[in-house]
Amino acid sequence: MFHAVGSSPQRDALAMGDRSPHWSMVINCADIDRMTEFWCAVLGLEVDRRSGEAFRVLRGGHGNVALQRAEDPVTYRHQMHVDVYCAAADRDAECQRVLDLGATYVRDSDDPDDAFVVFADPEGNLFCVCPI
Repeated sequence: MFHAVGSSPQRDALAMGDRSPHWSMVINCADIDRMTEFWCAVLGLEVDRRSGEAFRVLRGGHGNVALQRAEDPVTYRHQMHVDVYCAAADRDAECQRVLDLGATYVRDSDDPDDAFVVFADPEGNLFCVCPI
């Protein structure tokens, strides 16, 4: 059952400025510094000042990503992934940009009406570049 939580100085300091949902997709990782560098560059994010060495929130104007240092290696992938949207005319340039930042090409879409490209980040997590 849900229990309402009262006010406290610590909780008030972290209060959201508006009532809309705030979210973050969390990626478990071994090398949090490398993953911070990679995802900040790919998505144009900045490290939140309250982030630490074991958990980092990377903030951006179009969404957030959180990185969490994992004690155990992630052995099962593909439960969730990031889609990076770009203009259809920019697809090839965006693909080259993520490769230059350290991504690994996995495959092109086999759907002629949906020309996304699948990549892996430096730790093997899949993500897609999707022209819209």
